Amino acid sequence: MRTISKESIIIGTVSVLFIALMGWLIWRSPAIAPEATVSDLSLLSNASSHMTGNPGAKVTMVEFGDFQCPACAQVYPNIKQIVDKYQSDPNFNFVFRNYPLPQHKNALPSAEAAEAAGAQGKYWEMNHMLYERQAEWDDVASPTDIFVSYAEIIGLDTAKFKAEIVAKKYADVITADLNDGNRAGVNATPTLYLNGVKLMDYNPASLEAAVQKALEA
Repeated sequence: MRTISKESIIIGTVSVLFIALMGWLIWRSPAIAPEATVSDLSLLSNASSHMTGNPGAKVTMVEFGDFQCPACAQVYPNIKQIVDKYQSDPNFNFVFRNYPLPQHKNALPSAEAAEAAGAQGKYWEMNHMLYERQAEWDDVASPTDIFVSYAEIIGLDTAKFKAEIVAKKYADVITADLNDGNRAGVNATPTLYLNGVKLMDYNPASLEAAVQKALEA
């Protein structure tokens, strides 16, 4: 009669346990979640939203962002690269919505600064400056004077600009953006949507491929 070695028994036992473990993991693993889609597109963009193009464009990319968010500043160059490439295309539109996170003490003041600049026709100039110079103001106790210096650089009426920030004139606008984001399912920044579908990969090549595919559809 053929004898079974101790090593064979051990190998066989390990193999059975490995197969059983893999089966348990597969059983326990949740199904891959489908792409999140916002059915009510008015939650993503409306007539008062800041946008680079035509509100009726075939392809609309929407960002819910926080100017003090480090991840937003990191992704900002990727998004700007896409916007710069497609902003002359009438079929493309980029929209920015405020989503200030409570843990960022200067998120609201910086959103106020962007809105106040927008009231003087320089929204995107301030938007870019806030992200590009985030390190200058993100940990400052009172960043208003820094924002005023930015306003001077881009040619704003600085007295009017400062008065509006101090008065928190655009609090309702910012809150409306935040509420729309919450209803759309936003829970982190940055969050990007393309024609209502939440994007998961913010790599420049992936963003460009997604936009190009939507334009060609």
